[in-house]
Amino acid sequence: MNKNISLGLKIKSFREELNLSQSEVVEKITEQGINMSRETLSKIENGNRTVSAVELNALCKVLNIDINSLFEEYEEDDLVTLFRKRNLSEKELEALEELQEMAKIIIYQKKIYYGEFKPQKRNPMWKEC
Repeated sequence: MNKNISLGLKIKSFREELNLSQSEVVEKITEQGINMSRETLSKIENGNRTVSAVELNALCKVLNIDINSLFEEYEEDDLVTLFRKRNLSEKELEALEELQEMAKIIIYQKKIYYGEFKPQKRNPMWKEC
């Protein structure tokens, strides 16, 4: 399952929280000597492109966030663990795990769409990633 979708959505959420357009973020990234287009940022936010470590570091600086906040997971019940107890085959467990990941992404996108996702407050001590 593509984990970049969640990362991109988190980046987008932090950007929107600051009321910054993609163009404004790209402009600030360019000031740091990183070449990125608005289209590239859009692809990253939509999960259609991976983000390099250098780009991620620059995004964290521009958005004034701790890089760890982008990788925090929500604790949710694990369906795979539940169904493992029912002696399903490995193939069935893999399919179930994939479905679970898709469901998490859909739920996460719904929370962002309805404004229910609240990025964690930034630690003022973190100036750089």
